Formats: sequence, structure tokens, C-alpha cells
Amino acid sequence: MFAENLKNLRKSKGLTQVQFAQIFQISSGTIAMWETGKRMPDTETLKRIAKYFDVSLDYLLDAPADETPEEIIILNRNAKKLSQEQQKTLIDVVRGMLKEDFDG
Repeated sequence: MFAENLKNLRKSKGLTQVQFAQIFQISSGTIAMWETGKRMPDTETLKRIAKYFDVSLDYLLDAPADETPEEIIILNRNAKKLSQEQQKTLIDVVRGMLKEDFDG
């Protein structure tokens, strides 16, 4: 799950593997290994990645496949303030907004 989440987050920021590697001062080959699931970053790097993308470690490591990075970022900022029902409603609203953006 981490590999797919990292790739989606990176792409959501419009970054190539090379650009992302430069930001984190590591090789692009390392990024490729992470995104194919062949390797995992250490704990400190995971924390830096989560902070960079403004997501929780839970999301980074094990996000539900049907939630987009945009949904997670919004929820992450407000999660402590909302009940689970409110979070679900917020996700539905954001999905509707994103769908409208792409459909018309």
C-alpha cells in the first residue's frame, strides 16, 4: 500500500521521481524501489515524507484505495475536530467537488 500511496502523492504534487529524490536528497533509484514495493524508507524518512505531503503516517502506510490524496489532506487537517460520520460526509462532499471538476 505504501508504494502506491507514495506514487499517488508524488504525482498529485506534479513531481517526477527525480524531482522528489532531489527534494529528499536521495537517489531516484531509491524512489523507484519504494514505489515498486521493493524497499521501504526508514522511520525518520517516513515521517519526513508524511510531513512533506501533509498526511498522517497511517495514510502513507495504509490508506484506503478509494480515497484520493486531496481527501486525505483535507481530513488530516480536520480529523481531530470531526466525528467519523462528519469525516465520511466531508469525503463525500470532496469527491463530489472533484468529480464536478473532472466532468465539467
